Amino acid sequence: MNRKKTLTVLIASQIIYLLFIAVWLFVSAMSVMMFDSADATGDALTWLIFIYILLYPAGLLAALIGGWVLFYRRSYKGALVWNGVPLLWVMPLLGFLVYAQFS
Repeated sequence: MNRKKTLTVLIASQIIYLLFIAVWLFVSAMSVMMFDSADATGDALTWLIFIYILLYPAGLLAALIGGWVLFYRRSYKGALVWNGVPLLWVMPLLGFLVYAQFS
């Protein structure tokens, strides 16, 4: 991919990722309710999901910095791959919303 297309994709996708911060705030606030059950506090899977949700800003920040550093170093393909890190959080959320809508 050339420089101009990579630049456009980086800017557009990172704006979308930043808009997901509002969604993340809601999801992270509601994720505390996973611990309503007395058994949930001792469940490792519940803690892993909770930590996974809370790590979205760290993944977003890593993708923002890594993507632009690789873009600056003219590694356009690497910049796009590194820019896809927040999709590890966005795609499961979108999949869950689609599943909830149609089931």
